[in-house]
Amino acid sequence: MTARSPEPAGVHGAPGLPSWLVPRPRLVERLDAPVPLTVLRAPGGGGKTTLVTEWARTRGASARGVWVDAGARQSGSRALWAAVVQAVADAGVPDGHPFAGGRATLPGGDLTGHLVRGFRLLGPFVLVVDGADALDERGAAALVHLVAAVPTTRVIATVRSAGPLESPQARARVDVQVLGPRDLALDLAETAALLGVEPVPARTALRATDGSPLATRLLALTGAAPAGAVPALEGVADRVVQGLDPATAAFVTATATADLLSPDLAATLAGVTAEDALRALEEVEALGLGTWADVSRFAYTPVVRSGVRAGMRRDEPERFRRLRRTVAAWSDEHGHGVEALRAAVDADDLDLATGIARRAWRELLLERTGSIRSALHGVPLRRLRRHPVLLFLLGLGYNADPDTRLRAVAVLGYAATASRVRSSHVAPHDRLLLRLIEMVALRLTGRGSAAARAAADVVRRADELVPEHREQLADVLPVLYSQAGTTLLYDGRWQAAVEAFERGLAAAVRPAAQLPSLALLAGTLAVDGAMDRVEPLTRRVRSGTWPPGLVDGYSGALYQVAEAVAALEESDAARAQQHLDVLAPHLATIEHWPLIAQVQSMADLLRDGPETALARFDAAVRTHGSRQPAHRASAAGLEATRAALLVAAGRPLAALEALPRTPSDPARLVALARARLHAGRPEEALQALSAKETAGPGGVRIDLDAALLAALALAASGRADEAGTDLARAAALVAVHHVRLPFALLSAHDRGTLRHLAERHDQQGLVDVLRDAADTTVAAPSPAPALTAREAVVLHALTRTGSATEIAEALVVSPNTVKSQLRSLYRKLGVTSRPEALDTARRLGLLAAQDAVGTQDAPTG
Repeated sequence: MTARSPEPAGVHGAPGLPSWLVPRPRLVERLDAPVPLTVLRAPGGGGKTTLVTEWARTRGASARGVWVDAGARQSGSRALWAAVVQAVADAGVPDGHPFAGGRATLPGGDLTGHLVRGFRLLGPFVLVVDGADALDERGAAALVHLVAAVPTTRVIATVRSAGPLESPQARARVDVQVLGPRDLALDLAETAALLGVEPVPARTALRATDGSPLATRLLALTGAAPAGAVPALEGVADRVVQGLDPATAAFVTATATADLLSPDLAATLAGVTAEDALRALEEVEALGLGTWADVSRFAYTPVVRSGVRAGMRRDEPERFRRLRRTVAAWSDEHGHGVEALRAAVDADDLDLATGIARRAWRELLLERTGSIRSALHGVPLRRLRRHPVLLFLLGLGYNADPDTRLRAVAVLGYAATASRVRSSHVAPHDRLLLRLIEMVALRLTGRGSAAARAAADVVRRADELVPEHREQLADVLPVLYSQAGTTLLYDGRWQAAVEAFERGLAAAVRPAAQLPSLALLAGTLAVDGAMDRVEPLTRRVRSGTWPPGLVDGYSGALYQVAEAVAALEESDAARAQQHLDVLAPHLATIEHWPLIAQVQSMADLLRDGPETALARFDAAVRTHGSRQPAHRASAAGLEATRAALLVAAGRPLAALEALPRTPSDPARLVALARARLHAGRPEEALQALSAKETAGPGGVRIDLDAALLAALALAASGRADEAGTDLARAAALVAVHHVRLPFALLSAHDRGTLRHLAERHDQQGLVDVLRDAADTTVAAPSPAPALTAREAVVLHALTRTGSATEIAEALVVSPNTVKSQLRSLYRKLGVTSRPEALDTARRLGLLAAQDAVGTQDAPTG
């Protein structure tokens, strides 16, 4: 056989582009990736072949390759390789090439070696294998071996289900890029283009089709308006199923009531053997009605599933409920809580749904709150009031969406009331669960003190459980303790919170149940300043194996906070920011936002300076506080943090104005002392620190702040000899707890003073810490000038006008008097104009930020 000359670049044998094609450059580009093996996996009509065709006819035009339809070759892998070699020969190879004779050149022995030699001589080459499901494990292994042995060859394969090309064995040999159904789904713009409509109606269609290219194409062919997409598609799917042979149609009708099917579940639903169910599922897959989600679970396409269910609800409602009840029981038994809950609600069995919710408590409460709302959608609240567990979960579902927070507050309020009403009619262990619901509902609706009382009661009741009841609540106890600890934390009871988190960690048996308590414990201790206890906890998280999304989600939020604080202790703001960025997707709804905002402000302070840190902090508090007000203890921490940032920016008087005049909590008392010290009032600073000692425990970080500020205040009062006790306490806290971050809030001047004091009082450890501290962005103390009452009045008048005459009229004095007071005011501020006076007064805290407006200079006469 004479060899053909090589054809120009292009993929030989590629089909033509359909006339209705919507270009998808975002996905075509991914097929250009220099990856040895790319697998496109989706059910029939999922868009995989069309996408590869688009690539072959556009971007692939500059490549050299062949297209082989493996789905048409059912006689084994050797037949496939014969077709591949023939296609390469048809595309053109030089004389003497191993493939020049086409399929006739295939040896009876070393087939793999023959393929490797031939493809090596081709140079850069792309082999497209459409319908690669036809490959058995041996054929798939040969394909992987080929691209591993010939780096210049790439393979693009389309499959309907996960198979050997995606196996760990294949991935161990070569890089494998997989584009699954979600990757191949149409986006909003593509849906609009395919239907020929605007984005707004296309959004309705996209929700109905779930991005399925086949469903969207069917919708376009029916001519139905997007608003009627759901019934139109359901009608099409129903007609397709009814057009099957009776046995297959009956099988699909029964089994489409499950979201995910194992052969055993399919057999139970359809009333057949497991072997017959497996064969039927493979037939259904071949018809393009669904695909294997993994090696053991099958899923119908959303359009088929919704169409079948709509028909059953209409024509066989009792049978539909019975089948969904079977699905609920099976999913519950196999640990699929959300699927079980949905099925129980569909079966109109809220008692079953409540039992499922209790057994899947951890999954529903911590990992899947966003799914709960859709599961319970449509159930009237009047019915849910008799099922407080479901009512509570619905409230959490609303709470996970920032746009439905008000709805969440109302539903959670109903849940708290329903729990109290029901608690007197149930067993003790069930009463504890209802008390937990009441506690969390109270906390999330802003009733912190009542929630804290409930939390203390929950911990007490949990501690007193008899072994039998403790075993019945084994999966719930870690959640119970961690939620009680969170409630106590946000009521300012830090030590009680830590103890609750420790109980939760001890009660957790499964690793996934351990993470929330580990994260909460690490984050709480890090914010408190007990860094010596934080590292072992964060190391456990880093070295553990956790379910996907757990460490980066709500459950792991305070672990990320702990890691960020640990980085800040080492003055590594960039590493801290990496951990804080993980939390960005959750900030709109997470109740930990005040702690996150405080840690973020310290990262901003180290990296960008106090003014930027303050601006970002204020923006965060405005954004999140309007949606979810901070709890009492959190509000105190936010005020103390803002005051510290104002002092760092050189505005101590503004800090004093922002703080309560007589705070009673340690955080704000220390913030008050800091502001007074920087405002040149060391004796008043010492008074605030003395009040702090009687205000209750403040934690390691606050105690270190207080000790450092006390030493500075004593030095500023001329009593440096008395600073020894405070320096010794600071040195001990640093040595025991490895805490350094409070030194970042000290100016270079204050650090110098403390270093001198530490040397004088023989505190070498403190000297070393101060010497090694990172550069500071904190402003040195610069007490504001003392203004007379009349000068202060004139200063505030300057915010409204620069005219001495207008000020005089407003104050009922002569213009000359105002001019004299302005000269005195400008001299004290060290300025020569109104804009400078207003800017300096704002910086020194003599004016609130909102008063420093209207800075265009104006004549003073």
